[in-house]
Amino acid sequence: MIEIAIRKRSEHIREVRVKGHGGGVRGKDIVCAAVSAITQTALSGLLFYGKEDVRWGMEKGTLWMNISERVKRENQEVFHIILSTMIIGLKKIAREYPDRIVIYIDETEEV
Repeated sequence: MIEIAIRKRSEHIREVRVKGHGGGVRGKDIVCAAVSAITQTALSGLLFYGKEDVRWGMEKGTLWMNISERVKRENQEVFHIILSTMIIGLKKIAREYPDRIVIYIDETEEV
């Protein structure tokens, strides 16, 4: 099972954590490959536009991204578009393979 946790604060995505595997044959699991492609492409886009605003890590079966609360103004919209598009793609996969991927979204408002 692939678990994806997304933390949003005041409409901005601040954290993404992906862990687990799709449950298929290693090297031939289309669910795992799709999730990896979408999340790693999003991370590459964030790093391209504002690497100073992203902390991240990747290990076997795990990818995490933390987005700074102080993203440069000129990068805020770009980051929002990249991460929103990532979520759209992940939700589509989760609808097609609900037994292999689950997405948790924490949308707590800042006080």
